[in-house]
Amino acid sequence: MTNLIEFSTILAFFYLLIMLVISLGLIFTRTTRRLRQTLTVSIIVCARNEANVISQLLQSLTKLRYPEDKYEVILIDDDSSDGTQNIMNYYAAGKENWKVLHHDKSTDPLKGKKGAISLGVRESRSEIILVTDADCIVPPDWITSMVYYFRPSVGMVLGHSPVETREGFMNIYERFDTLCEASVAAASTYYNKPTHANGRNLAYRKQAFEDVDGYNNGTNTDTGDDFFLMQKIRTHTHWRFAYNTDPASFVPTEPMTFGKKYIHQQLRRNSKAFNLTIPFFLLGMIVFLFHVVLAILLFSPSLWNWLGILLLFKFLSEFIATYHGARLFGQTDLLKYFPILWIIYPVCYLTSQLVGSLKLYRWK
Repeated sequence: MTNLIEFSTILAFFYLLIMLVISLGLIFTRTTRRLRQTLTVSIIVCARNEANVISQLLQSLTKLRYPEDKYEVILIDDDSSDGTQNIMNYYAAGKENWKVLHHDKSTDPLKGKKGAISLGVRESRSEIILVTDADCIVPPDWITSMVYYFRPSVGMVLGHSPVETREGFMNIYERFDTLCEASVAAASTYYNKPTHANGRNLAYRKQAFEDVDGYNNGTNTDTGDDFFLMQKIRTHTHWRFAYNTDPASFVPTEPMTFGKKYIHQQLRRNSKAFNLTIPFFLLGMIVFLFHVVLAILLFSPSLWNWLGILLLFKFLSEFIATYHGARLFGQTDLLKYFPILWIIYPVCYLTSQLVGSLKLYRWK
C-alpha cells in the first residue's frame, strides 16, 4: 500500500504540473501578436463522396472577404463515386481563381487525403496553404484572420473548429471534447510544442511543406495528415507555430449523432498514440497511468481518504484549465456541465485512445 501511495503521489505531482502548464499557456495565448498583412493564399479542399454536404462549404467560400487576386480555391475530387466533382465544377464555373482537380487514389501510394492534398500543394501558386473539410462552413474573414498570425518566423497557424450547438447531451459532450482538444492544442502551441492540428482549419507556408518533403518519407497512415505534417515541421525545421483564437477565424462543423460513424471517427482521431515523439508519448503515459492508479484506489477501501484528496486536486486543476479554455473559445456555457463531464470524459477518451491505437476503425 505504501508503494502505491508513493507512486500515485509522484504521478499526481506531474499531472498537476501538466494542468498548470496548460492553464498558463491558455492565459498567455491571448497576448499573441498579429500582423496586418495581405499574403497570397491557396485554399485547398479535398473531398471524397461528400455530395450531400459540400455545397454549404462551397457557398461559404464564395462569400470570402479578401482580394480576389490574392487567393485561389483549389477543389480536389478524391476519387469520388457520387456527384462530388459535378458539384465542384458547378461552383467553380466562371471563376478565374477557382479550379477543380481529380485525384486518382489507385495510382498514389499515399494513404487517406495525403495524396490529394499533395496534389493541391503542387498545383498551388501562393505562399500560404489554407485547408478545410467538406462538411465545414468558413466565415467571411477566415483568410484575413489566419494570415494575420503569420509572423515571419511562423510556418504553421492552427485554427479552431467548434461543433455547432444543438440540443441534447450528445452535443454537449462533443462540444466539450472539441474544447478540451483545442485548449491543449492552443496551450502547447504557446510553448511552440503543439500537440494537435485540426485539418478543418489549418494554414501553413508552402515553403514549410516543401522543407519537410510534404507527406513523403513519413508515417503513411490513412488518417492524421494534419497531425503528422505538424509533427514533421516541428521536429525537422526551425519554423514556429501560432494558434488563432480570433472568433472571426473559427470554422464551425456540424455535430454528429451517436452511432458507428461517430465511434469510428473518435477511434481515428485517437489512433496516433504510438506515433507520438518520445516527450509527448511520456506525457501521455503519465496521464494514462495516473487514471489507472485512481481506478486501482477506487477498489482499495483502506485508501479512499487518499483517493479523495487526489480527486479533489484533480477536479480543481482540471476545472481551472477548462475555465480558461472555455473563456478563450467562447464556450463558457459548458462549465455548468463540468461535474458530470469530469466523470464521463476521461473514461471515454482513454478508452478510445487504447482501442484507436489498435487501428480498429473504418475509413472511407
